[in-house]
Amino acid sequence: MPSSPANPKTLVYGVDFSGSKTACKKIWVSRGTIHNETLHINSCCPISNLMHNDIRKERDNCLSFLRELISIETEAIFGLDLSLGFPQAIINDQSWESSILNFSKSYNSPEDFRNKCRNTMGNKEVKRTTEIQKKAPFCVYNLRLYRQTYYGIRCIIEPLVKKKAACIIPMQEQVAGKASVIEICPACTLKRNGIYIHYKGKNNRELENRRIILSTIKTWKIELEKEVIKAALEDTEGDALDSILAAYAAYHALQKMESSTPLAEEYLSEGMIYD
Repeated sequence: MPSSPANPKTLVYGVDFSGSKTACKKIWVSRGTIHNETLHINSCCPISNLMHNDIRKERDNCLSFLRELISIETEAIFGLDLSLGFPQAIINDQSWESSILNFSKSYNSPEDFRNKCRNTMGNKEVKRTTEIQKKAPFCVYNLRLYRQTYYGIRCIIEPLVKKKAACIIPMQEQVAGKASVIEICPACTLKRNGIYIHYKGKNNRELENRRIILSTIKTWKIELEKEVIKAALEDTEGDALDSILAAYAAYHALQKMESSTPLAEEYLSEGMIYD
């Protein structure tokens, strides 16, 4: 059972992840700090805005940048909208760590990953225990998620685990001097808080729903800079708002991690969504 935090995190990142070819535009990052038990989110932008101008804005470069960011922000917790584990039936007798370290050897492309998962599961989409309990919309190899899962594990999580450059929670214990990485799901966070409404789109209805969500967020011990609110309202695809929700889920997770309640084994082998 992972222990309580070896050092309290005061820096929080929320990452709306993407494995698409346009990942540099689709990955949004919110950044905040914790003061007096309140999360202050002071920036929200596409990951390309954080990169040097001389770096080509291609998927591999953006994923490398994100991986490096996690490695160097040792006092931070990162909430990633990314599946960090697989159903037990897919990993068989492997431990979580083995399934991650063997990932790139087991699957040579996103399509290979999806096909092998579907074959193993009898062409059925099987969710992990956490996805069922938290009412996540899709399983890790769903048609809408398999590329995201593939590139996230291969390019972010597997290298971090190999180099021991971060702690993937709750499967690994938190230690001082390394960032903590958790799995979040914006839809699950909205469902838990009773505001699961349509907010992605260009119509006035979706814009108003983004306003409603942002107004509700302000009641969760969160303060948002004006530019952060502006970004969330103007981004019609909802990626900016998702990254804000990811940051909140990471902030909320820190409070849960202080508990010494043992976790069920399936969370340590399949992963867990923090909402």
